Amino acid sequence: MHRKFRYALVQHAIFGRDSRHFAAMLGTFTVLYKVILNALPILIRRYKESHKVITTDTTSEHCSEGDIEEGPLTMPEKRRIPSKSCREPSANSTNPTESASSAGPTSPRPPHLSSATKASLSLAQEHGITFEPWHATLAGSIAAGVAILLERRNNRSAVGQQMFVRGLQGVYNTWSRKTGVVVPYGSVAVFSLCCAQILYAYLLKPHSLPPAYDAWIQSMSNAPLESLKINRSLVLTGSYDPALLETIVSGRSKPWTNSGSIITPESRKALVKQLELAQKGVFGPRLASCEIFHPHRTHCVPNVFMKTVEVAKLLLPVYGALYAIPTILFKGKSLLKNPMRYSARIILGALRSSTFLGVFVSILQAGVCFLRNLHFVDLGWPWNQVVRSLAKSQVAWWLWCSLSGLSLLLEAEHRREELAMYVLPKAGESAWITLREEVLGIKHRRKGAWKADVALSAAGMGMVMTIYQTNPAALSGLVRRILYQFIGPN
Repeated sequence: MHRKFRYALVQHAIFGRDSRHFAAMLGTFTVLYKVILNALPILIRRYKESHKVITTDTTSEHCSEGDIEEGPLTMPEKRRIPSKSCREPSANSTNPTESASSAGPTSPRPPHLSSATKASLSLAQEHGITFEPWHATLAGSIAAGVAILLERRNNRSAVGQQMFVRGLQGVYNTWSRKTGVVVPYGSVAVFSLCCAQILYAYLLKPHSLPPAYDAWIQSMSNAPLESLKINRSLVLTGSYDPALLETIVSGRSKPWTNSGSIITPESRKALVKQLELAQKGVFGPRLASCEIFHPHRTHCVPNVFMKTVEVAKLLLPVYGALYAIPTILFKGKSLLKNPMRYSARIILGALRSSTFLGVFVSILQAGVCFLRNLHFVDLGWPWNQVVRSLAKSQVAWWLWCSLSGLSLLLEAEHRREELAMYVLPKAGESAWITLREEVLGIKHRRKGAWKADVALSAAGMGMVMTIYQTNPAALSGLVRRILYQFIGPN
């Protein structure tokens, strides 16, 4: 990157339009949530008092008339002393301190509360102000519904989806802790289902994915862009534009080197033959050939293994920085005391994450070649027709794409849930766009769709803030830390 662009990029990252909108959204949410959450108990208490719901003497029914305490002087003074049942709060009463600081029965330790927070909670308890879980639900929903309108229109859906997914994550974790039901490898199953939809959309319906996300997957695959267009056209229509194949044959497509595009002699020979047939209207099976997807390697099996190495090498520096920078910033003293241990953890983590994505891409590449080669397997009648019909069906593509999610088993266990939560909103959006177009017949997003973004954000943050106030350990560590920085324990 040229030096003259560095300052402009840094300035845009800090003070750019996206940053300003996001800051306004986050600030508005924080202020509204705090105001509504703390105002609700006071307003409800005053409403009850005005309607005489709360009696002025709440201890007369539970306190003993015979409890007498002598004053500090010789003159006795009859005073009503609360009995033990009055002095100790009942198990069913709501304690603001407990509702704010409880981290659930499975939490290793409760979160730290500042002295000011403890004092304010004690003062609220003395005045009979109680906090209920639905207060957080209402405050979070209203605050999120208003704040999301300050975000840019093209970012509202992504933010709302992420809020909703985090809310579902917290609800599931709370339910799992209460019932003791744990789904084995649940994060891997969710990740696999999401990968099935995302990769299916990448191959056959790329318009249902965000353009930046589609471009990132394309850069990782390093396959010719024309090969994706050819395969998509073959699967959906049974034909393709021969000019796309001519681009690959002429060496004007990926993968690139310093001397141009790479095509092996064997691949070139097969591609020229396919081009001649395509120009005559003969397109063959309804999916692209192996030579179209990897013209730089003749054989499929070595290409799968080499693809793993290529992607891992490409991402190793990226993950190395992602693991090293937080360790240096937040665990600098520990790193100096035990450099070998932390250096090994950084290297191992970077290798695992980069290998995970390498295997992820390789499984998809293997699936393309596998489905293509099924057309040439001779199993006799009627199995040949059954296998070929299965190979060219879109269901087979979806199922094979789901197998790419099994690469998540290579990642560290504590990272699997976060990665599943990252891809879940994108898969959900892609599935909704596909359903909207194919089933409902709605081709474009309507003008009133912002209402759905508001509703999704309100529902998501209602769940998140309820769990944050009652059982914050059920939320992911990342979400919990962010909320604590802005919201506090409250």
